Amino acid sequence: MYLVCDGGGTKTEYLLFNRSGSVWGRGRSKGTNAVFLDPSAAAGAVRAGIQTCLDQAGISAQMLEGVYLFIPGFRNAMEQLRKWFPQTKFCLFSDEYNAFYGALGAPEGIAVLSGTGSFAVGRDAGGHWIKAGGWGPLFDDKGSGYHMGLLCLENMTRRYDQGISDTVLQRSAQKRLGIPDIPSLRRAAYQPDFTRERIAGLSFAVAEAAAAEDADALEILDTAARCLADLAGVVAERMNADGMTVSLTGGVSHMGSILTDRFAAALRQRLPRCAYQKPKYEPVIGAALYVMYEILGCDVLPGGFVENLEKGMGDQPC
Repeated sequence: MYLVCDGGGTKTEYLLFNRSGSVWGRGRSKGTNAVFLDPSAAAGAVRAGIQTCLDQAGISAQMLEGVYLFIPGFRNAMEQLRKWFPQTKFCLFSDEYNAFYGALGAPEGIAVLSGTGSFAVGRDAGGHWIKAGGWGPLFDDKGSGYHMGLLCLENMTRRYDQGISDTVLQRSAQKRLGIPDIPSLRRAAYQPDFTRERIAGLSFAVAEAAAAEDADALEILDTAARCLADLAGVVAERMNADGMTVSLTGGVSHMGSILTDRFAAALRQRLPRCAYQKPKYEPVIGAALYVMYEILGCDVLPGGFVENLEKGMGDQPC
């Protein structure tokens, strides 16, 4: 029995399964990146998620072979978590590895993630890993939801200064932020609740406005797509591999074709010989694949492992 956890700045998912891929428990909690959240709160959220899975399965933590956490910034919360599960084996990884396996479903290629943050990670036939991006909000996390949110805020204020104050993008962003008008941003943006996650949420205001053909919103998506393709390009060049499969995953990719089509077009310009592939699985399934391939040394593709996981995830509550 193995338990994996896919965490980030906004949400965290948990999956309990066995070697055949049978799902015994699922859970979900708020974000758990302890760089941006209180470490005790992050540890408490993970504890609750683990316990939810154990309760669904009717087993104790002592029956687990291991708990594998794919959570950026969680290291300073690990001590507290271990106090609650003193006899449990924990392994902590960054979220790039499960994002990779979830997107590609195989141990070779390039995965680009756009969520609250952004990064690209590649693995070649020799098993070498290369990563680009993932530096955090101080460096804009180019192409991420946070980056799109910043571009949205910049556009709103610039248009207002130009005497334009009723665009589709402005209305959509104001509604999402819950502010009555653009000048209200001066106060709202400097309050404690104007968090990184709230800014990243503006990416979906951008998507909504883009769907209505708002030119400013479409330009923001074009910019983000180019930034994400550039991340893939950096990885491909470092791996000397301009012929790999590239996939875009993460919460922002759930915008659908309005973003992914732009990413695929930007990728063709940046890496003409690379082929774009829609992500195969959710990152939490990618976490299970990483455990099987990289830790247990199992080739799970022929055995129906993923099919069992997907079936079980459809049957279990979350």
